[in-house]
Amino acid sequence: LIPQELKILPPKPVKKDREQRPRHLLTDLPLPPELPGGDPSPPDSPEPKAATPPQQPFKKRPKICCPRYGERRQTESDWGKRCVDKFDIIGIIGEGTYGQVYKAKDKDTGELVALKKVRLDNEKEGFPITAIREIKILRQLIHRSVVNMKEIVTDKQDALDFKKDKGAFYLVFEYMDHDLMGLLESGLVHFSEDHIKSFMKQLMEGLDYCHKKNFLHRDIKCSNILLNNSNPVFSSLWVRPYTNKVITLWYRPPELLLGEERYTPAIDVWSCGCILGELFTKKPIFQANLELAQLELIR
Repeated sequence: LIPQELKILPPKPVKKDREQRPRHLLTDLPLPPELPGGDPSPPDSPEPKAATPPQQPFKKRPKICCPRYGERRQTESDWGKRCVDKFDIIGIIGEGTYGQVYKAKDKDTGELVALKKVRLDNEKEGFPITAIREIKILRQLIHRSVVNMKEIVTDKQDALDFKKDKGAFYLVFEYMDHDLMGLLESGLVHFSEDHIKSFMKQLMEGLDYCHKKNFLHRDIKCSNILLNNSNPVFSSLWVRPYTNKVITLWYRPPELLLGEERYTPAIDVWSCGCILGELFTKKPIFQANLELAQLELIR
């Protein structure tokens, strides 16, 4: 006999809390609605695609070193590549620091220009450093009251080294019809107060532009102010060591006459004031041959 407490009872039925549902595959999900104009063909039978030709291996496009034919324009990188033969020399119009200044006509464009000649015959080191400084400055100054240097040309078609190929090169500037000194000395031009006002306004605007670029002219005088029918311009800006021997004597301010060697843009303003007086009197307002006499005239 099996005791009552050890009697084996039949297993109780297990209640199923959840009914086991079959898992749905992605292929059993409904398809999205077709868009208007879409392809009604079922995805199971896609249309055969057209055979595409094998792609060529990618090759990097070569860099174009020079502009294409017909797209070439005159740029600063072309400076020194043209020869002076591209210009018709009309005549000599003045004397520059390094040589003559010529009036010329560009054969390609018909534009009148001024050619400032720089000879290298007496230059042992090749290209003169003063010319390099002038070129460097003028390339940075773009203003209607500062003369525009267009390019540099040589007198030899194949000149590659200025130190070996002795000769000359030319700075090509925009052509201006007159300089202020020539107009005043001729006596043929009368400047009214309105003319003087407009003239000085343009002159001071150009000077202010140069000063904001941290350049001093240091040689403002009537012969360095060029004019055409539209506006006056400064013909050149000089880069020299600080010394009291700058500025033509008649346009030199008192502090330089007293020996000052460190100065400010005020020295250019003084010279412009002398120009203003000269426009009214038709002659320099302070004319002396010695520094002491010049200082006495100013006092």
